[in-house]
Amino acid sequence: MSTNSIPVRDIVILLSLWVTIVISDNFNVNFEPGWGSNHLTVLDQGNTVELLMDQSSGAGFRSKHEYYNGVFRMRMKLPQYKTGGIIISFYLISKQGTGNHDELDFEFIGISGLLQTNIFTNDGGHREEKIKLWFDPTQEFHTYEIDLNWNRILFIVDGRQIREFKNSGGNYITKPLHVEASIWNAAWAGNVDWSKGPYKTYYQDFYIQGTIANSGNIQMDSNSSNIHNNSKDSNNSKGIIH
Repeated sequence: MSTNSIPVRDIVILLSLWVTIVISDNFNVNFEPGWGSNHLTVLDQGNTVELLMDQSSGAGFRSKHEYYNGVFRMRMKLPQYKTGGIIISFYLISKQGTGNHDELDFEFIGISGLLQTNIFTNDGGHREEKIKLWFDPTQEFHTYEIDLNWNRILFIVDGRQIREFKNSGGNYITKPLHVEASIWNAAWAGNVDWSKGPYKTYYQDFYIQGTIANSGNIQMDSNSSNIHNNSKDSNNSKGIIH
């Protein structure tokens, strides 16, 4: 059958199937070390990654592709010993350069059980929200998920929606994003108790279902796995816990 006989709607559906990909949960398939590679260890044949923080360095990893939209999920287990000064994160980020950028963050600032989310939409962010989790993130793995489409962004922990950011007419995510994770330290986050180090955090289940940016000049639709024309939008955020 020639494409001349296929309705435009069906061509769009076919195109979305070509550029949307469900990625293996295995780290080695679509992720790679980003920095501090001597402090990153791939375990269980790629099913688990350990990031280590000591006085010499932290570490981070990133996806091999950038994505316009999708569902991005990892399981994390924080270091056993609590301290200030260390930031442990799972986030989506555009190429930064020197200007404003797009970014969606899960961050533990200090190992206290307090989780922060933040949103950058071609600006400096300043949309931090903190919640006290209903579990101890140092004791076992828990699931953290970012669901991004053109209408809204959801932050989800263990299946519970903790925050929603709607596209309602202001700035919104418009740039392709890498998926990244890291452990690092900063003076503004407090003092690190190095006597309890090194600090190790673990990641599993590197799940992505998203539209790869280098598949073509496309943007997000109202469904995470579909496509849409390029545009701008919003600043409407609210936290929700079911």
